[in-house]
Amino acid sequence: MGGRLFLVVFFTLGGLFLCSQALLAPELPQSTGKQENSLLFQIESFIRNYQPALSRADLDEILLGILESSERYRIDPRLITSLIAAESGFRRTAVSRKGARGLTQIMPDKIKGFDWREARPNIDCGTAYLRQMLDRFNSVPLALAAYNAGPTRIAKNKEWPRETRFYVSRVLANYKELAGR
Repeated sequence: MGGRLFLVVFFTLGGLFLCSQALLAPELPQSTGKQENSLLFQIESFIRNYQPALSRADLDEILLGILESSERYRIDPRLITSLIAAESGFRRTAVSRKGARGLTQIMPDKIKGFDWREARPNIDCGTAYLRQMLDRFNSVPLALAAYNAGPTRIAKNKEWPRETRFYVSRVLANYKELAGR
């Protein structure tokens, strides 16, 4: 069974549906299999634009991680995808100058009990942290800024570093591209 077809069947049989309470797309109707297929294809195509040489197995692991985390943390899968694009360009082994690691660029102190190069646990950990920032700041741009620069800096209303302003703009531009806006 092809990788994408496997994911569609897996999520259909498992009864999972993509979050209809999306933070940035509240107009997204209740998902149907057809909408899931379309969104899955859209996300897959977006990832392929960043990493055309990504193996089918790696692509499927990333897709599965995004969809599982989207459902678990009630975050639009397009926002998770957009964050990963900005953080690592979908490179599982990415390491930043500051030591952040993997697809979602997790700092080493947050990596507990898993190999940061594994797509699904890395995406889960990054998405859990994004959910914490969304709950704390109740704003997607502020949550993204906190994800990038740290919540203390953002909570103190200090001026955002240029890198953070660029990062938030990039994630939101990626999201708009994925959302077709």
